[in-house]
Amino acid sequence: MIQIFKNTKFNFIGIRKYTYALSGALIIMGIVSIITHRGLKYGIDFTGGSIVELRFEQPIETGYIRENLSKIGLGDAVVQKIVTELQGYYLIKTVPKEGVGEEIANLFNPRPTVEREELVGPSVSQGFKMRAVLVVLLGWIMILIYVAIRFTFRWGVTAVVALIHDVLVTVAFISIFDKEVNIPIVAALLTIIGYSINDSIVVADRVRENLRILKKNTLPEIINISVNQTLARTVLTSFTLLCVLIAIFLFGGRVIHDFAFALIVGTISGIYSTVYIMSALVVAWERVAPSKLTKR
Repeated sequence: MIQIFKNTKFNFIGIRKYTYALSGALIIMGIVSIITHRGLKYGIDFTGGSIVELRFEQPIETGYIRENLSKIGLGDAVVQKIVTELQGYYLIKTVPKEGVGEEIANLFNPRPTVEREELVGPSVSQGFKMRAVLVVLLGWIMILIYVAIRFTFRWGVTAVVALIHDVLVTVAFISIFDKEVNIPIVAALLTIIGYSINDSIVVADRVRENLRILKKNTLPEIINISVNQTLARTVLTSFTLLCVLIAIFLFGGRVIHDFAFALIVGTISGIYSTVYIMSALVVAWERVAPSKLTKR
């Protein structure tokens, strides 16, 4: 394996108090953002409605579009400027209504071209929302059982806490940047959970091996050594993944733009939480109630 870092001795656990504060600040910012925006912005997948794409001869202000929409009772419609090489493209999402595209186009002079008009039903019902939540909860429970059996119960609990942290941070950034929550975002959250636990297992496995070898070292020292030993692997795998995600984010088009955004945030959070949430919480737990393994 390519060794990017050799014999590193970074004190990851030593700065855990600062990282606790950082995680808390990010989650609080997300909660404030959700309250400010009056909840998450759900996409057409969850709410249903009409999607109209208009092409104007020249760019205009979204406020002017919304002002005209108010004339036909569509003042609450979502108006987004489509960022492409061609100017003057706007996406309007509003309540489901037949022929709404032509009705909107007739409001303007000169009249824009209706490039696309779709009537979308709520493909995700309330029952599906509940099942999605149950699937995530079941996944956390199964991960807890697996990690508890393979390692210890403490590692299992802290690993699940790290996964919850990753989901909360990702949702916080989705709200802060006013991204829509749709089916691809739900898929991204489930992908983040799977990727994050993989990194946690690698670190936990190395800690277990070093606990048997480095019997004179303390648990924080062993965790620092273990993370430094797996650092090259983490950097290589995460860097290559982020390169792909950033490319998709920049050049993949608006359809998967938010999906790539969520994965980028979740991937970075997953790397971070493995050390500063899972491992750091194990150290804190052992200090409060030492297990047999650390009482040697």
